[in-house]
Amino acid sequence: MRGLLRDFRDAPVVWGAVLLLLAVVQCVSGMVMVMLSNARMAMAVPGLHGRAVMFSMELSGPPLVPMIVVGMLMVLLVVSSAIRQRRRALALIALQGATPGQLTSRVCAQVLLLDVAATLVSLIVSPALARGLYPFATRQLEANGLPFLPQDVTGMLRAWSCGIVFGFAMALVGSLLTVRVVGGISPVEALREAANPPKTVGVPRLVLAWIMFAGALVSLAVGLLNVRKTSMARMSVQVTFSSMSPLAYGNMIAMLLFTVSVCLAGPAVLSATVRMWTAVVRLPWPTWRIACQQARARVCASSSTIIPLAAGLTLLMSYESLTSTITAWTRLLPAGTPTVEVPGFARILALIGTSLVLVLAAVCSGYLIAQRGRELDLALVAVSGGTQGQLNAIAALDGLMIVVTSSLIAFVPSLLVSVSFSIGIWLSFDVLVFGMPWLLWLVVVLLLAAMAMLGSWLTAQRGIRTSPTVVIARAAGE
Repeated sequence: MRGLLRDFRDAPVVWGAVLLLLAVVQCVSGMVMVMLSNARMAMAVPGLHGRAVMFSMELSGPPLVPMIVVGMLMVLLVVSSAIRQRRRALALIALQGATPGQLTSRVCAQVLLLDVAATLVSLIVSPALARGLYPFATRQLEANGLPFLPQDVTGMLRAWSCGIVFGFAMALVGSLLTVRVVGGISPVEALREAANPPKTVGVPRLVLAWIMFAGALVSLAVGLLNVRKTSMARMSVQVTFSSMSPLAYGNMIAMLLFTVSVCLAGPAVLSATVRMWTAVVRLPWPTWRIACQQARARVCASSSTIIPLAAGLTLLMSYESLTSTITAWTRLLPAGTPTVEVPGFARILALIGTSLVLVLAAVCSGYLIAQRGRELDLALVAVSGGTQGQLNAIAALDGLMIVVTSSLIAFVPSLLVSVSFSIGIWLSFDVLVFGMPWLLWLVVVLLLAAMAMLGSWLTAQRGIRTSPTVVIARAAGE
């Protein structure tokens, strides 16, 4: 136990970033379970049964499954990044005689201890979040006006406990998928690789990523094969729903599988992606060239920031691609034709908002973990003759490159979903529409780029103001 606490003290930023993600996982899962518990209580109240059943079905369907899957993947990515930062410490422990099983158990114990602390935070935060967001969730999930009923202590603890179980499961599975590599390295090899961690993912993880990608393509194909030919003259809400449902569900399953594939295989394609777009965008400024060189060199170390952001953009823009395509199709229908309701952006946030919150927490955690490496890069540029203005510009451009790389990775699956849905509408109604939300995509990317550049610049100020020799000595002596 003393060794675990000492490691927490030696790397507070690294383990603090893991704690941040675990706390968000526990709070979000607890909030969802409290909402579901409240809906079950409302089913017994006269006049509320129908809305409560609808809300419970909507909340436990599309939002819950992606939240669990995304939560496990985000924990995997962040814990993996934390382990990379602590490889030297783990190598030294291995050289002192620790067995592979002991190393694996040590990392698992650290994550679970942090999860216990996150659980205590969620005990206070989850009920407050559930009460505050309940009106928005009921309004968007077809249960407008469903009240948040007071629960007794037993009911609240039962709901909170279910959320904790989900949170612990996400943390445990995500950790076990990562920490097994700790026990698979020999002590000497671990110490030798401490300064140069592997630049790609393992073969089992890469194979699993390709299986997920192939499964997504199969899901798209199954949706297209089950499209029914429908005449515009016989259009009705029932006909529209029956003809579009297989296509829509196939695309939604594909979205989730694409997201899993991005998270698993993302680190393997990062280097090629960065080299490709930085070679195309060749600006004449020396600061831009230095920033591009740093991005190419450190892209694998930034995977815990880029890949979660790419996963979140994949989910968000794939959902929006579906709704944009449906909206474009409904505009071509004759006036007065009954169709299904097209969900707006607020409803999409209600459906996948919990997953996006977990993604955002993972992005922040990954950025904190990789912060020391960024400080070292800036110190080396300063020693090489970089001016204060160049250091500030490079720090801001680092955030821009993260957003651009994430957007390029997320664009491919989003485009596949949109094209597949457009083909399905053409097969069913003989109408060819394409609803890729270009304007929304541009707005989202620009907003993310602005926030990332500001955040990257702000977090780099301490390193910029510190003497380069101090930063380099601190990194060399870790």
